Amino acid sequence: MENLTAYQRIAQKIEEQEPHTAPKAEDGSIHPAFIEYLELVYTPEEAELVQHLNVLEAFSSSQQVADAAGRSREDVEKTLTEVSSKNAIMGFGDAYCLPAIPLLVNIHQFYPEVKPDDAEAAELYRQYFIEGRFYKYYEASKKGTPMARIIPINRAIEASQKVLEAEEAHDFIMNHCAEELALVPCPCRTRTEKMGSRECKDEFPVGACIMMGGAALHFEERGLGKRITKQQAVEFFDEMVDVGLVGQAINAEFGDVVMCFCCGCCCSQVRGRTRWDNPDALSPANFLPEAGEDCTLCGTCVDRCLLGAISIDEDADEKRVDKDKCIGCGVCTLTCPQETLKLHRYERSTPFETSKKLFDTVGRENREA
Repeated sequence: MENLTAYQRIAQKIEEQEPHTAPKAEDGSIHPAFIEYLELVYTPEEAELVQHLNVLEAFSSSQQVADAAGRSREDVEKTLTEVSSKNAIMGFGDAYCLPAIPLLVNIHQFYPEVKPDDAEAAELYRQYFIEGRFYKYYEASKKGTPMARIIPINRAIEASQKVLEAEEAHDFIMNHCAEELALVPCPCRTRTEKMGSRECKDEFPVGACIMMGGAALHFEERGLGKRITKQQAVEFFDEMVDVGLVGQAINAEFGDVVMCFCCGCCCSQVRGRTRWDNPDALSPANFLPEAGEDCTLCGTCVDRCLLGAISIDEDADEKRVDKDKCIGCGVCTLTCPQETLKLHRYERSTPFETSKKLFDTVGRENREA
């Protein structure tokens, strides 16, 4: 790494330490648009220091960075504090690290106002994330282990069906995540909103993601997140899925990361299934929608499904569910006029016990030859 620039060293740290790895070009090198993005995020002076940090959870003190950079601790601490305040690194007290990829690639999208670099950041994202197909590594490992899972709410599930702990949204929020929760603007719909290309503008709100644990504290301290209680998180979840957004969480039973509410046209996870070529983008819930005999074939559920998984066969006079397309989110059930459409158990996925086990597995699978 002797001849690399500070920006290339930052990218190399991400490539070596981040479970998702770094965005790459077709020849396997770091994608040039991602290097340009890092140049947008960090000034040259900042990059000279940030290159000495490691990825999330491997924290360094300002003194450690000062020793590595050959600079005074006071100067280093001042710069790192400034970089942390603009959300470009994670900082807690005198402990700093590079942000995880989901935070790093969305730095310009965690606030609603349009700032000078936002359009350029969005264009570079399009180049390395969409055209460069980094979405595949963002959504799942090389071997197809999904980073996120669909998480329905209990009222979408037929009462007689078995529901496991952490399998349903309310239980996950109340019993399986950190006490620290914060609402942060959805970066995916914020990005397309700023670009003037949000297809769901008249259908869904920009809304927010629920950040958890350390991420919640990070965003709250920077004025980008609104602290909420667990009960408020439950109510917000219900509000988002009621309007038709898909609820998803980390693909683990215990994980203090993020809970998202996704559309099919903007969102980085669901879009893997609706727009891109990645069926592993999400781990589906262990449920499928089934209707009772009083189903009138009104088609309300067809309109609600973002995945195009439900259809009405008029010749056979029946509703059909494509099991390969359906992710078991339950959104289709919530507005059934007859209240006859409910989720029924259909075993097909098992979440990891903890987010650490998930990240360790994804990181290993991405680096195996």
